[in-house]
Amino acid sequence: MLRDRQAGTRVDARPRPAGTGVSVRPAHPGDAGELARISAPFAAADRLLRRSPDTFARHIGDFLVAVDGSAGEKNIAGCLGLLPVPHCLVIYNLCVAQDSQGRGIGRILLRHAVRQAADAGCTAILAASKHGGAWFTRHGFQEVDPDSAPEEWRRLSPAGRKSSLYCLRLDDR
Repeated sequence: MLRDRQAGTRVDARPRPAGTGVSVRPAHPGDAGELARISAPFAAADRLLRRSPDTFARHIGDFLVAVDGSAGEKNIAGCLGLLPVPHCLVIYNLCVAQDSQGRGIGRILLRHAVRQAADAGCTAILAASKHGGAWFTRHGFQEVDPDSAPEEWRRLSPAGRKSSLYCLRLDDR
């Protein structure tokens, strides 16, 4: 066990196999505060847009959550928002709680997003990253010109954020 310097709590640092005990479900209204809590460090580092618990609550239907059920725990380990635009799903606010990183939880969430996109007849999944897209490219996304994105996506992306846009084409899979 290690002590988390920021929270002063003990953290189990023993490695666990990827995805062990993790399930994915739609977010529930009661999850909004926890989504804000696990997203806050990424917003503070300017990796995600800052969203309040009220904002998460208003958009809770967009979110999938990864729940850590290992050792009897039922903690939200990660989340991602999915927003439909014509022929695509846009991933936003993809994050994994700091104490759950390195276990494949982001990949598990992405797999569920791909399944949902395919079931909806989408041809692609879009994601933006302000700080490089290495994670996205490792998972099959290709960087594309943001001007090629659907107008709905451009309206969602804050002006001046200078994010790169990544696309996972489902028809290539």
